[in-house]
Order: sequence, then structure tokens, then C-alpha cells
Amino acid sequence: MFVVQLSTFEYEALPVSFMASVLMNPLISLNYKGLEEIPPSMINSPLTANVQHLHMKGNRLTELPESIHLFENLKVLYLQSNRIKLLPNAVGALKNLELLDVSFNYLESLPEEIGGLKKLKKLYAFSNRLRELPKSIEALQNLEVLGIMKNELSSLPPRVGSLTELVELNVDSNYLTHLPKELCNLNRLQELSAATNNLMTLPQDLGRMKTLVNIFVDNNPLLNWLPLSLKSKKGKINIGVNRCGIGDLPEHTVRAYQLVNIEWKESTTSTILPKEISRTMCPANIEALSLPLLHSARTRHPSTEGVEATVSLMHDAKFVIRVPTLFELTLRTYYTLLRMSKHVSGNSWTILPRNIEDLLQCPTAHCCQCTQVLFTSAIPFICQDNFDPKKPNHLFHFLGLCCSEQCFYQELASHIQ
Repeated sequence: MFVVQLSTFEYEALPVSFMASVLMNPLISLNYKGLEEIPPSMINSPLTANVQHLHMKGNRLTELPESIHLFENLKVLYLQSNRIKLLPNAVGALKNLELLDVSFNYLESLPEEIGGLKKLKKLYAFSNRLRELPKSIEALQNLEVLGIMKNELSSLPPRVGSLTELVELNVDSNYLTHLPKELCNLNRLQELSAATNNLMTLPQDLGRMKTLVNIFVDNNPLLNWLPLSLKSKKGKINIGVNRCGIGDLPEHTVRAYQLVNIEWKESTTSTILPKEISRTMCPANIEALSLPLLHSARTRHPSTEGVEATVSLMHDAKFVIRVPTLFELTLRTYYTLLRMSKHVSGNSWTILPRNIEDLLQCPTAHCCQCTQVLFTSAIPFICQDNFDPKKPNHLFHFLGLCCSEQCFYQELASHIQ
């Protein structure tokens, strides 16, 4: 591909014939030219539609003109390292755009019209000031790479889980406290990076994702467990958990979650359950919740034989139950019926209240023993193991969820064997 490199002389002084010859080329590079705007002579030409690649990295752009839509055949647009505070709505009219890079700017939001980029495969918005993603993000059904590290995001919308072509998701260096369970619907995802956030929990079904090979959650001090579903993938998946589980859980944050405290050997293991679990189930003997963890310890340190543990639960007077709630059983049954039925139309969801509809879109987890779907009630299964065969002494906690007391003890038996 022939590349046109323009220098810093006055663009408006260019002869029309010369500019026409420039616009005949599919790739124009205007990187590091000190430009404060896209040269009007480029936009107001009948040949603008010929441009397929436009590189404007490292300039002084503060905005894009609404006439950006005239680059109607543009496939690649590089705008990183400028001073852009707002993208125009017209950017959504670039119907052929496959790559958009707006990293290292001053963006606080992305326009809803970005959902019009139906062919977009790669979206990079590193090092901006984004506080949320647009609702229309779910319309980017061809998106393969989403890079939004170093922003100000406190949550990811569940609709990210509808990006079925997504292969790589990078949300490093934000303010995320959890990741939406809907990420587990991404059947092509290979790499998930969420390092340097405020994560306290992870989606329980990450280990059920067949294509996932890299998970990086390093430097999340409040994250002290991995999903038990990942334990069976030990050695098959790369997991980064450096500097995790080294911080104390703040009381004001924990109040919104169900919490299991296991006191043993003069120490306390505190485990936050996924935020969707509003009713903690437990066996008849609540102290049984400590058995998987104690067994893990005794396997490595026989000297701990005979050590007892005390278990306490947040809100135990109100929330602890032995069997699933009627609400939980209804959700499980309805979800199963919807999955089994081949004749349920998409509008069937609309007969349900919105909060119920949202719950049924994606289970919170699957029982770690029988794979029953779980939504709001479960028995926590907490154990300890190493996750890296190369570092046998590097131990980490694992959390699984069980649908019943029977499955809890069956899972415990499988670990003891």
C-alpha cells in the first residue's frame, strides 16, 4: 500500500490538483504534524471517500468535525495522543470502519452513535477519562478487541457479554469492584486482563469458558479467591494473581455482599460471595463450611490435624438457610424450561419484571458438583490450592458454589479422594 506522508507546511496552500492526487491514495499519514484540525481541504474534496486509512497520531486535535462522515470508506482511524474531549455523533456514520484508536486523549464518554460501527473489529480507548461505556456497545457484534485500560470505570455493563466475537478484553487500571457474570457468555474470548483494579470477586463460571487461555488480575489487593471452576484448568491456563489478597476488606464495602468468615490457626479467612448471592445456604452444621479449607491445609501440613475452625456469616440471622428459596427454585426451573424450549420467542422475556429478566439472561454460576444453574442462593465451597505447577508453594483460595447440601458433601468427598 502506498503511504502519503505530508509535512508541516500550510495545507490550505496546497494546489487543488496536488490534494486530489493525495486523496487518491488509500492511506494518509499525518502523524506528529502539530495539527489542530483535520485539514478542511481534505474533507471538502469529492475524493475524500477514497481514503481507507487515516493516521493522525500525536497532533493537537481537540475535536473532530461533524463532516468526518464524508470519509465513508474509512477502515482505520488512528487518533491517539491528541487532546480530544468529545467525539462527534457523526463518527457512528463511518459504516466501514474496522479499527478505531482514540487512546491517550481526554474523553469522558463515547457517543451512543458508536453502535453504528457495525464492522468495527478493534476499539482502543486507553488512557482517557471514561466513566462508563455507552449502552450501544452491545451493537458492535463484530468487535474482536476492546482495550479500555487506564480510565475511570467503576463497572462494566452486562451488555459487554453480548459481544460474541470478542477475543481480547483489557480493562486494566480502572476502579472495577467486580466483573459482570455475562462475560462468561463470550465463547471466543481468549484473554481477559483486569489488573490494577478494586476487584473483590470474579465471575464463577470463568473456568467453563473453553477458549480462555489468559486471565490477568494482578494487583487487586481485595481479591483473595479464584473461581473453583478454574482449578481444573491448572496448567492449561495462564493466571496472574500477583499482589492479590493482601488488603483488608473495608467494612462499608463488605456490607453489600454476603461474607463467610472462617477462623482457624489464629487467623481468619474472609470470603466475599458474588454480589448476586443474596441468600447464603449452609449445611445443618455450619462448621462444615470449613472442612474443604481444613482438608487443604492438612494435606500440606499434617501438623494441622485436629485444628478446629469457627465459621460465621454476615447477616446470618436473616439470610442463612439450608435449602434454596422458593424464588431460587423458580428461577432455576424457568431458566431450564426456556433453554429446553425451541419455540420460545424473543418477546417471551417481556412478560417478566425487568430485574427477573436480567437475572435469567445469565446464571450467577453452575453448581461445582452437578452443574445445576444458580442465581441467588448457594452453599459456598472454599478450599486452598496452588494454581501454578511451577510454584507449588504459591497457594490461593478457591471458591465454588453448590446447589444443595448433598452436592456440597459430594464435592468435599471428591477433594478428599
